[in-house]
Amino acid sequence: MYNLTTKSQMDFEAEAREREIKKLVADVERDFEIRQKERLNLERQWELNMNFFAGNQYCNVSSRGEIVTEGKSYYWQNRSVYNHIAPLVESRLARFSRVTPTVYVRPQSDDDKDVAAAALSEKILWEVFKKPEVERAIKNTTAWSETCGTAFYKVVWDNKGGNVIGEVDGEKVFEGDVKIISVSPFEIFPDNLYASDLSECASVIHARAVSAEEVKEKYGVELKGGDVRIYGLNQTISSSGKTSDGVKKDSVIVIERYQKKSEKYPNGRLTTVAEGTLLYDGELPYVNGSNGERIFPFVMQTSQPVAGNFFGVSIVERLIPVQRAYNAVKNRKHEFMNRLSMGIVTVEDGSVDVDDLEDEGLSPGKILVYRQGSKAPELMPDSTMPDDFNKEEENLLNEFVVVSGVCDVSSSSDNARLSSGSALEILIDQDNTRLLTAAEDIRRCYLEIARQVIRLYAQFTVSVRAVRYQDDNNKTKVYYADENAVRCDDVYLESENELLYTHSQKKEMIFKLYESGLLTDENGLLRSSTKEKILSLLGYKDLDYQKGMARLQEEKAQDENDRLRREDCLTDDIDDDAIHVDEHTRFVLCEYRSLSDEQKQRYYTHINAHKQKIKEMKGE
Repeated sequence: MYNLTTKSQMDFEAEAREREIKKLVADVERDFEIRQKERLNLERQWELNMNFFAGNQYCNVSSRGEIVTEGKSYYWQNRSVYNHIAPLVESRLARFSRVTPTVYVRPQSDDDKDVAAAALSEKILWEVFKKPEVERAIKNTTAWSETCGTAFYKVVWDNKGGNVIGEVDGEKVFEGDVKIISVSPFEIFPDNLYASDLSECASVIHARAVSAEEVKEKYGVELKGGDVRIYGLNQTISSSGKTSDGVKKDSVIVIERYQKKSEKYPNGRLTTVAEGTLLYDGELPYVNGSNGERIFPFVMQTSQPVAGNFFGVSIVERLIPVQRAYNAVKNRKHEFMNRLSMGIVTVEDGSVDVDDLEDEGLSPGKILVYRQGSKAPELMPDSTMPDDFNKEEENLLNEFVVVSGVCDVSSSSDNARLSSGSALEILIDQDNTRLLTAAEDIRRCYLEIARQVIRLYAQFTVSVRAVRYQDDNNKTKVYYADENAVRCDDVYLESENELLYTHSQKKEMIFKLYESGLLTDENGLLRSSTKEKILSLLGYKDLDYQKGMARLQEEKAQDENDRLRREDCLTDDIDDDAIHVDEHTRFVLCEYRSLSDEQKQRYYTHINAHKQKIKEMKGE
């Protein structure tokens, strides 16, 4: 009797759990369907933008909310496309490709361990942003942002990334690594379309088309795949096996609902469902927020923000009316020119064979037979091209520049007459200023990605991991970091926006600094270490005959600083005494309070030995 009661109780709990799972899955799917309907108009606008960028510019959104192609009003109409949107967007993307800021990490204190941890975090970030897949994700996200107005980065931890550290049951075990994924706006569904950014959203859904094989590999659940439309995420099971454009075959829609922390869920909640099946339900997986909090693993990038709206607006959307008008003007001009070249023939009814005249026209040498006594066919008198067409075309070309903020100074006829270099520079600065809003948002994304990257390394580094770093001299070095060495996440950007100062302007500024004497020492000499850095900034570090000797001297002096804490250290004949004096003195000043009197004396003795060698070399 006891066993039966126990079994009944277990069955009851299992049924209750199953009902709870079904209710949760239905809630997530219903929530996803509601959010899809709420932003349907936005998705259609994004699809329209993509069509215009690709050159399919005779389409529109119908009253039923579908992208339809507009037909000709007359069979003879010219329907050519003169795509100015694509080159303008490509020019903007080319300028934004210069926005590659270097992220630095500020140490938590002036303690040696914190300074070393900050330096190690910097090296990790520099290597992450140098990875080809990360550079490609940044380019793709910027392209999505410029086309649709908004795009996203997803910063996750890849358990199969990094180096192989062992093997268990015949399967390789990896140390894991950060993975940065470009996410299109079609896949992100916020709970509030009027929030200013992700921080104001209580929950976010990431829905994407995933192959059934990948779902089985990742979650261990076998699902029946079908054809999923990527843009719009509508699923239809195809019996014929044929797929159309924008459709992913043998796939399912995986819905991930991320919920912000609350009183009920202090670590937030992540629920993943697909095809009515619960794949995962638990807390947010990543400690990627400040103060050890768990937040959404997304970073949002916006081309042009709109007040009171979550999604931004694309420059393509603003250019579409101008592009439509430009296509119309160009086609009407060509139709007018066709009339002038081909001519319009007037004939008296019944005087000629109209069908023959329509097929062959008035070709040179043609013998035209018409009825005796009737009026001979003739061409209508020519008319000149109205000047309004040319004026309107020129106005529309100028409007492309005004709306897009991109102007090719070298090819513009008005700007070609400018002979002053300063005037051209002012024009370039004005063009770059128009792009600063989008460029600054790219820089902000770099910072937010860097913070999440460092926090993920701190969360998943359980022992010691090797960090490879390549310095300015293409020398690869290996550092070893534990979880405590990668906890500095106070990141910042030291340089100005790259669009404010071009590479040529930076070079010119370096030359001006050199001519003003600000880069020389008290004796008016340019130190070898300064010369090395100048050549590196100018892009000619290979011309440095010392081949990074100053950097090597600095590293040797830094190693001696650690030795002098414990024991005496003699100077070497190969030392650059001036560099060593600077490095040792800087170290003593930074660590003055933490050094004992005995340690200070060792540093003083060592520094004086270097100074004495400098005097001997000068003959003093």
